[in-house]
This record gives sequence, structure tokens and C-alpha cells, in this order.
Amino acid sequence: MERSGRYANASLIILAVLGVIGALYFLKPILVPIALAILLASMLSPITGLVRRILPISTTGAAVVLFLVTAMLGLYLASLAAQGLIEAADTLPSDVERLAGRLSKQVSQISRDQPYLRGLLPEPGTIDLLGDANRNLLIGKLRYGLADLMYLVAQGIIIMVFVLFLLAESEMLSRKLIAFFARSNHDARAAEATLRSLNQQIRAFLVARTLINVGVGAVVTIVLWTIKVKFAVALGVFAALTNFVPYVGQVVGGALPTLVTLAQFESMGGALLVAAIYTAVVVIEGYVVTPYILGRSLDLNGTVILVACLFWGFLWGLIGLVLAMPITACMKLIFQSVPDLHRWAELMSRDWTSPPSAPEPDSIDLDMPPVNDPLAAPAHH
Repeated sequence: MERSGRYANASLIILAVLGVIGALYFLKPILVPIALAILLASMLSPITGLVRRILPISTTGAAVVLFLVTAMLGLYLASLAAQGLIEAADTLPSDVERLAGRLSKQVSQISRDQPYLRGLLPEPGTIDLLGDANRNLLIGKLRYGLADLMYLVAQGIIIMVFVLFLLAESEMLSRKLIAFFARSNHDARAAEATLRSLNQQIRAFLVARTLINVGVGAVVTIVLWTIKVKFAVALGVFAALTNFVPYVGQVVGGALPTLVTLAQFESMGGALLVAAIYTAVVVIEGYVVTPYILGRSLDLNGTVILVACLFWGFLWGLIGLVLAMPITACMKLIFQSVPDLHRWAELMSRDWTSPPSAPEPDSIDLDMPPVNDPLAAPAHH
């Protein structure tokens, strides 16, 4: 009977986990904007305080001002992206075709000069066919790129409206959330302190991670603009966004600027220069800047990072890959703040260990003789 009860509990836990995963998958159109809005609100909340110190307005007024400024900046960036898509539709297909022809010519020359390598090299005709196929695919993608951009702009407006309400009602929502879960005043005070500390740590991580990625994108943009590569700003933004995705994102973020540079110039020098500079930037960022700014407390081990990328990428696609690290880091911070979940935080981290728990009071030895208490009442015989 006891064994069947354990099996029933395990079955219920498995069904609950599968139900949560299914809900995350099917509710993607709702949950993705909510997740993005919560992360953005956590990052932008200090700015509302700065606006209130500069302007004599309420929290709602500061949130409205921040919303208007962010909306105008977003629309400006969207216009730049639309202009870049139009220019890319005119030039990128021919660049891809020229790149395929150049690679085909080099492969033919190598096969002619080094006959023993023919079995290892692809057929030049295959490269030409791949170039034509990728050219047609690129034309189709760019053709629908403006429609996708309009959809992203609409989604961005919805997310920013949600951020506006979160910033304007943050204090009220925090109090109601604590009152909903806390059962006593002591629990409420402890929950408020934990929530404040957790919010500060998450905000510090998100701001630092975003600033680091913006720096990577700025370096890529400056390098590409210096050597006269087209779409330097768009490629820099692409490198910054893909840097949110560990390992794979960094490879993709450097491969695309390198291929675009190779397609636009006749020599390999420019492409090799871009690849070398990008590799140096990623190495410095990963081994010097990020550990120095974020420290070891927020580090996740490599296995957890890969599992998180696979999990969130499967559920939410490309945006899931971008959100995988922030969501997983936030989960680890929550686990570190709850003593009952410390073992999960240790499992996810590389170096973090649970703080030592308070020693339990010594147990009473029943075999010891009683201690004479001078204040005790005398015994009656």
C-alpha cells in the first residue's frame, strides 16, 4: 500500500510537470510578452525614480514619460531596420551569388592544382546550386521581412504598454503579492526583504548582461563601419542579440558579419580581420569582462546552460533562446533565496554553495541527573 502511494505521488508530479511544459508551449503568445515585460520593468524601474527626482511628477507620470521616450526610440530603430531591409533586398542576393561563384572558382582551382584533394572537396557545381538556392531563399525572406517587422513593432507596443502598467503599479502590486502569500506580519516582512533583494540582484544581472552585449555590438559595428562593410549597424545589433545565447549564439553572431564581409570584398583579408577581431572581443568578454562585472555568484554550469537553451528554444523558438539565460539566472537567484531550494541552486551553479545552516540545539540526555535549581520550590517528602 505504501509503495503504491509513492508511485501515485510520482505519477502526479510527472503529470504536473508535463502540464506546465504544455502550458508554456501553447500559451507562448501570452507568456512571451509577459516575460519580456517583467524583465524590462525590472531593468527600467530605477529610471522612473530618476525621472521623479528630476521632474515633480508621480510614479504613473514617470512611467508615462519613460514609455513615450522608449516608444519613440523603438519606432526610430524600427525605421532604421526597415531601411536596412530595403537596402538588403537590393544588394544581398547579388552578394550571395558572387560569394558562391568565388568559392566555386577557388574549389575548382584547388582541385586542379591538388588532385589528391578532389575526394575531400565538394563539387563546384554543387556550390553554385547552393548559392542559387540560398539567393532565392534570401529574396523570399527579405520580401516578407517588412511584414514581420510590422508584427514585431505591434508586439513591442503591447509589451511596452504592459511595462507601463507594471512600472506605474509596482508598489501596489508588490504589497498585494506579499499579502497574498504571507500568513503573518513576520512572514510579510521577511518576504518583502527577500523580494527586494531578489529584484535588485535580477536587475543588476539584466542590466550588466545587456550593457555587455551592447558593448560587443558596438565594437562589431565600429569595425565593420571602419572597413566600409554594408549593414554595419544591423550586423552589430545582430551580434549583440545573439550574444544573449551562449556558445551557439556567439558563433552565429560572428559568422554572419564574416560571410557578409567576404561576399562584399574580393580578398579574404577583410573577412579574416572581422573574424579575428570578433573572436578577440568574445574571448575578452567571456573571460575578463563578464566574470569581473557579474562575479561568480550568478554563474551557471555549462550543462545547465545547454539544457536551458534546448528547453526554452524548443518552447518559444528564437526568442526562447534569447530569454534562456535571463530566465535561468533568475530561477537560480530565486533558488538561492529560498533555503528549501538551495540544493537546486547548487546543482545549477559552478561554484555557489549553500550557506551553513544554524546549528540545532543540543538534545537533552535523559540519563543525566537533574540540575539543582536554587529557584525551584523545595520538594515535599
